[in-house]
Amino acid sequence: MSLIWAFVSLKIMFYHVPTTILTKPLGWFFSTLIRFAMRFPSKVRWISAIIFTVGLIAGVTLGLPVKEGHSSLVDRVRSLCGLCVFLLVLYATSSNRKKIRWATVIVGILMQFILGLFILKTSVGYDIFHWLSDLCSTLLEFSNNGLAFIAGDDVANTKVFATTVLPAVLFFAAIVKIVYFFGGMQWMVRKVAWFMVRVMGTSGAESTVAAASPFVGQGESALLVLPFLETMTKAEIHSTMVSGFATISGSVLVGFISMGVDSQSLITSCVMSTPCGLAISKMRIPETGEPVTKGKVRIPPSEDKEANFLHAAANGAAQGIHLALLIGATVLAFMSLLALVNALLTWFGNFINIDNLTLQLIMGYIFVPFIWLVGIPQRDCVDVARLMATKMFVNEFVAFGTLTSKEMVAKLLPRTQSLAVYCLCGFANFGSIGIQIGALGSMAPSRRQDLAELAFSAMLCGTMSTLMSATIAGMLM
Repeated sequence: MSLIWAFVSLKIMFYHVPTTILTKPLGWFFSTLIRFAMRFPSKVRWISAIIFTVGLIAGVTLGLPVKEGHSSLVDRVRSLCGLCVFLLVLYATSSNRKKIRWATVIVGILMQFILGLFILKTSVGYDIFHWLSDLCSTLLEFSNNGLAFIAGDDVANTKVFATTVLPAVLFFAAIVKIVYFFGGMQWMVRKVAWFMVRVMGTSGAESTVAAASPFVGQGESALLVLPFLETMTKAEIHSTMVSGFATISGSVLVGFISMGVDSQSLITSCVMSTPCGLAISKMRIPETGEPVTKGKVRIPPSEDKEANFLHAAANGAAQGIHLALLIGATVLAFMSLLALVNALLTWFGNFINIDNLTLQLIMGYIFVPFIWLVGIPQRDCVDVARLMATKMFVNEFVAFGTLTSKEMVAKLLPRTQSLAVYCLCGFANFGSIGIQIGALGSMAPSRRQDLAELAFSAMLCGTMSTLMSATIAGMLM
């Protein structure tokens, strides 16, 4: 309530008092600071900025009190080292290291760290995101009412995938469409995108997609910049795809919450991965062209405007049923295929004296070093690595389903369970590559070759973004 009162009070105050009273002194302070910094050579400025960023993050990480029984200083240091290693890997694999715009990278990582610090270590940040997670949980209860009306209370109270996840996805899709109709979503995306353009120096188009990705799907977010897709630079296309891989949509997020995944960790991960995705993309594929939307944010109005909010709700429900059926069919098909592959591998393993040989076991060991660098306790590294392999080669629904199983909950430490959510919270898997190429390719047919060339790199960057969010969470826990 105190937060709501504070926001209302500020709104009333700035309605009568011009905002320039606050913005002018801040603008003068930052412009003076920038003019002072510009006196020094470019190389000195960026080296100083990197040293300051590393020092700030390391100082906060090592200076915060350790929560006994949940983490240790060694775990935090390992997470800090993991963040440095991931950034070095991105620098080493960059397509053009000389063209990396370090201002974008430094600001993106700092934003990710400050967001994590605000949410995980301040009472105000915790209260805001705790309220958001409670709001999502409350929305789920209303989807049960609709299911009970159609199928009866017995079906609605049956806690299986089809009766918990799919109705929630359908209901939330209708809610999002209504918010779109009233202009709330466009307003929110425009404000966040404007902030990213000003602070990170990214183009308006890629900033808009990044701002929209935590709310809508990886294909739908690109619809907001449809007129600019054909003229985007390669770096912008890569950023657009990375933003889709690094986060999950609001409808899918509600589905994960209905499976028992910690809602606060999911929301926090999506928010933290938004600036990180842009920073990572600009390291991997630096901007070498001149974006059409550089320095400006423009969201074109929708061509198919609904007549009223009931029409919007109906359209949202139609999109929701398509998404719900797609999720259900994909999970069913991939779970069946995974069982077939694992049966064949187990049969083969018996001939070479390896018991229970599975795809998750093989690919899991590849992810172990990355999971260890995140800061997950050593005893749980193999289990979380297998979940990462499942997420990448099958999908995130199957991975989260395994994470929330009774066996895994009883086995994993509390720190592991929290960080695993950050690691898995993204659309980065091979199935999503097809979705992105198909969706973006249909919107911009002339860029299909570029999409195919950049898709695998974007998926790996999306994975790296969620891992870096996990490392920062590990540094602060």
